[in-house]
Amino acid sequence: MPKTMPKFHRWLQKIAVPIVSAVYHLYYRLHVTGHENIPEGGCVVCPNHTSYADPPLAAVSLTWRTNIALMAKKELFEKGGFFAHLIGWLGAFPVSRGDADITAIKTALQAVKDGRKLIIFPQGTRDAAEGETKEGAAMLAARTRAPILPVYITENKKRFGRVDVIIGKPFYPEKGSKDYAAIAEDILRRIYALNGETRA
Repeated sequence: MPKTMPKFHRWLQKIAVPIVSAVYHLYYRLHVTGHENIPEGGCVVCPNHTSYADPPLAAVSLTWRTNIALMAKKELFEKGGFFAHLIGWLGAFPVSRGDADITAIKTALQAVKDGRKLIIFPQGTRDAAEGETKEGAAMLAARTRAPILPVYITENKKRFGRVDVIIGKPFYPEKGSKDYAAIAEDILRRIYALNGETRA
């Protein structure tokens, strides 16, 4: 991991997002619906996660006008080098999965309080078992009292095949609730309901 974390550059994010968006519109025939559901100010954006393409797909679907922060696994930063610096410059920050990463939690909370859209995957990893959720997104939303924005991304992506990103309506966890497991399950249910799927 870099000795010092790369500093986020909003201007670079504004440039990069339209470029990546153009590439994905060609490569995946990307189609995004629900922009009108994106709330003002900070919120916790929760997409499903099944491929490496999901983080940039989620980011570009929010458009370059949105100030984005992205919680990413620390392994992406560990080797350092240009890639680690690039994703840091673009708004990503590391989290140690499976641990109580206080630094990552504080960074995430501050990002939402600063009015940024924090992208965090409730399933934690693209290799998560079907229906498995983590409690991080639920905890962050509950502690910041920020709205949660469910987002569904097509799971079985094929080159030049259409990929849909559906942005749902924001919602708030029950006030005062600390049942993060229940909130996390509700988030996942709402994500898949956007694609007409029902999750127990």
